Amino acid sequence: MNILQGGMSFVSNEGLPDEYQWFSDQIAGHHPSVIKNGKREIGLLKIPGSCEILKPKQDASRGEKEVALYKLLLSSSSSSPSPTEQNPPSSLLTTSSDELRNGVRMEDVDGLRELTAKFHRMQTLFVDGEDREFLVLEDVTSDYKRPAILDLKMGQVTYDPLATPAKIEKESVKYPPQATMGLRILGYRIHRGDDNVEVRDKDWGKSFDETNVQTGLCEFFSARDAPHLENVLKEALDKLKDIKAYFETQKSFLFFASSLLFVYEADKTLPINLKIVMIDFSHAFTSNGLRDEGYLFGIQNLEKYLKSML
Repeated sequence: MNILQGGMSFVSNEGLPDEYQWFSDQIAGHHPSVIKNGKREIGLLKIPGSCEILKPKQDASRGEKEVALYKLLLSSSSSSPSPTEQNPPSSLLTTSSDELRNGVRMEDVDGLRELTAKFHRMQTLFVDGEDREFLVLEDVTSDYKRPAILDLKMGQVTYDPLATPAKIEKESVKYPPQATMGLRILGYRIHRGDDNVEVRDKDWGKSFDETNVQTGLCEFFSARDAPHLENVLKEALDKLKDIKAYFETQKSFLFFASSLLFVYEADKTLPINLKIVMIDFSHAFTSNGLRDEGYLFGIQNLEKYLKSML
């Protein structure tokens, strides 16, 4: 049995390839401690000591959409794109069941690549008795001795344009402050010591709204003691400025139910080294020349909250 620290459930590594384990620092998404219809969910995987994590490809159009977006970022990563890369083939942007299509601006693709964890490849693994596809991504937490990790779901709505009325109703009542703040705290994990991980989950995150969200954010950014807090916030604001600048100009994508992942060093003897990356693209759509105002609204509010904490 594998014990996930910080009060998480006991999760067995049985059914995984020998060298793999469940990624213990996963915050949100499908988690192997959850059993549905007699089967556990498939979460993030990792080979201990590696700099990569494996994210399971989701079912149907959601999985195809996320893979298509990451493949687009990978295909256009050359410093001197060819004419075909400047106008990427539709196979990279469209699938049999989603709305991604040709016509995005390559400067927007280049900008997005700088804000995401690096995508390496697709990989098939035999997990729980069947072959499953995984996206192999950079593990942005691997450089830290004691990482502090926060997941914020961004945007004013968390359902995409193809959502059914039932899905829209379900998402709208799940967390009403999402519409007024443009963000939601999904939880955090702070490594306080080698065997001490402080965990907050999505139910804790739902306890905050626009009147007190700074309290929840301050709890995360205070993983280092008081003399360091101001510097942690300044680094966060500096990195957030780049993401804000991107969303002020990009007119290629709309992101629904996507997140910002914050990571910094909680060990006060080491540099803070704060990073922010965009994650979760299973509900990404082309925007037909429009800005993603819902996501930008959340970034602007987040910037305001962090500045008020200073």
